[in-house]
Amino acid sequence: MKNRIGWTTCPSIGGKYVVAELLEGGVVGNGLITFATKAQAQEFIDSGQADQLGARGYVPKSRE
Repeated sequence: MKNRIGWTTCPSIGGKYVVAELLEGGVVGNGLITFATKAQAQEFIDSGQADQLGARGYVPKSRE
């Protein structure tokens, strides 16, 4: 099992963007939350909220 080293944004279904785990070796892991735009997803990462939710293991479906 690879360790999480950060977060990334990835295109998702319907033109939306998901915040996903970035694992060792550049592997993209599980998605955490979906946003309508890439900018919103990146803002979520930059604000530290991805770390907070990821640490708790809580996975909301989307924030639109």
